[in-house]
Amino acid sequence: MASIHKKKLGSGKIVWELTHGKGPSRIRLKAGDNRQQAEATLTLFKRQLTAQGSAPTEISLEKALAAYGEYLQVNRRKTTARRYLRVLKTLNAFLHDFHPGIQLLRDIRTLHLEDYKRKRFAGEIADTKTEEEVKRELTLRTELETRKTKTPEDNGRFGWLGRWPVHVKVSQKTINYELQCIQTFLQWAIKQNYLFSNPAPAVERFRLPKKTIPKFMTSEELTKFFTACNPDQRVVFSTMLLTGMRKGELKNLTWNDVNFQLGIIFIQAKEGWSPKTDERIIPISPVLDQILLKLYEDRMTDQWVFANQYGKRLSHLLDRLKGICRRAGIREATLHSLRHSFGAHLRMAGVSLADIADLMGHKDLATTQIYAKVEQQHLRSVINKLTPLVPLEVSPESVTRRTNPRDGNTKLLMKKGIGKDWARLAEREGFEPSAQVLARATA
Repeated sequence: MASIHKKKLGSGKIVWELTHGKGPSRIRLKAGDNRQQAEATLTLFKRQLTAQGSAPTEISLEKALAAYGEYLQVNRRKTTARRYLRVLKTLNAFLHDFHPGIQLLRDIRTLHLEDYKRKRFAGEIADTKTEEEVKRELTLRTELETRKTKTPEDNGRFGWLGRWPVHVKVSQKTINYELQCIQTFLQWAIKQNYLFSNPAPAVERFRLPKKTIPKFMTSEELTKFFTACNPDQRVVFSTMLLTGMRKGELKNLTWNDVNFQLGIIFIQAKEGWSPKTDERIIPISPVLDQILLKLYEDRMTDQWVFANQYGKRLSHLLDRLKGICRRAGIREATLHSLRHSFGAHLRMAGVSLADIADLMGHKDLATTQIYAKVEQQHLRSVINKLTPLVPLEVSPESVTRRTNPRDGNTKLLMKKGIGKDWARLAEREGFEPSAQVLARATA
């Protein structure tokens, strides 16, 4: 049975040690600096012993990472596996450089992860490429050196060499994501009986402000945006707005996914690609039906709905979108801004959050909840209940009364350039300046 006892180190320090088993298979490890910590460690160890039927297997960090990599390739999307492996490879490089004494997986402690968090935030740790990325880079560079001519189709393929980001200074949000990746890896190790406790949850995450409303484009911005589009661009980005599709869903949309008779679009998995969430159906609106029918008549390929002049999948969508925003004179947007616009404008039109979640493919209604903030009519009716608390008659010199924002008094204030903040408020809320304010402005 497992037990704990005091042990005196060579330095003279007294710690608590956990032991289990006999002979060569005996397990000895540090359980804590005091009895309370040791008892907590012993409880976790016994719980794992009961669940697995045997003591945790001793495994090196390298072997554990390799085994987890194989697990990710089978059980996770390719992009998810690549992100996780990059984080864990960066962690492994950090431990090798700053804590070389760690050889076994169970040697990782909370203090090591705290140090990773601190150094990552300070910019002392850079991303590490995965083996797949290293092989891809080597293959492309070798091919690029031997190739004499270059076609337009190669721009996206070889352009990856210049776009691969080596991040040194990363955001707090990124660090929180990396800590979550590490925690997930260590939790998997517990299930595999490589560990009996997870040190990652004890690492405090950075506190980040919650987004109150999504970054969507207003009706005025959308009008300017589509005015600045050429015909081909208008087709692509109109489809994104009218369907709420993600970038990957749009790029991988095939004509087999479009059913004109039923008037629906299938977002479904296909060879080499699968949607981020579950498969779903998007109804085709009358405007989108016209767009897709015209696109089908002029199609360059029988496979991809959105293809370039060579019949290949459309690429560089973000660059095109940013260029349109600059020409339109509106704030810079992203491809996901069109998806957010889809959800936000549906909510402002009175569509329920449940229906929006179905259309956008959200697994959790809490994800759709961000669009609830853009529709404020119910809050206006609630806050209007406070109106009786304010007396109607106060000092007549300081009261403003609601009237037409385009009346002569407001125009006079704007013309004289006085009280600009008030004038903007008047334009938005429809207030008229008091006699006292008007007198000072026109003196």
